[in-house]
Amino acid sequence: MLAFKAIKPKRLREKEMRLTLLNAMRKAGTQVRKEFERTTKTWEHKPKFVEIISLTGPGPTILVGTDDKVYQWVDKGTKPHEIWAGAYTGKSKAKALRFQGTYTAKTVPSVIDARNGGKSGDVVMRPYVQHPGTEARKFDEQIQKEWEPKFKRLMEDAMREAAKESGHGE
Repeated sequence: MLAFKAIKPKRLREKEMRLTLLNAMRKAGTQVRKEFERTTKTWEHKPKFVEIISLTGPGPTILVGTDDKVYQWVDKGTKPHEIWAGAYTGKSKAKALRFQGTYTAKTVPSVIDARNGGKSGDVVMRPYVQHPGTEARKFDEQIQKEWEPKFKRLMEDAMREAAKESGHGE
């Protein structure tokens, strides 16, 4: 005599799966934000970065960024442009720009790090300067390139862990 018994897998616990994924995403988001903060570690001006995580849409997503204009100018670059003293633009009474003549950038394109740099040399005073523009540093592109495969692995590991906890994994 043969007896058959249906083996039914446990019901997937979606709430626990979601929580496991969100926790992994929060950890990854914090690490990615720290990568962005690393790009400004030697700056006096410290942009504030925020991270947003989402499980909706095409899949798990982490957005990290800032609305800081200075950071955007450095990351995206600027075109050559004139800078005039405030008296000529109506922004102040200053008739001349005052700055030190030499500047060493604290960042370089496509490198997720900041180094020492800054101004040096004799003080120069001029009513305007022709700024040469800033070469885009592309921090966001570099960080995304580095983190996409890591994030994929983190999410796969989190899904395996959640499936295992609900009786669906190995």
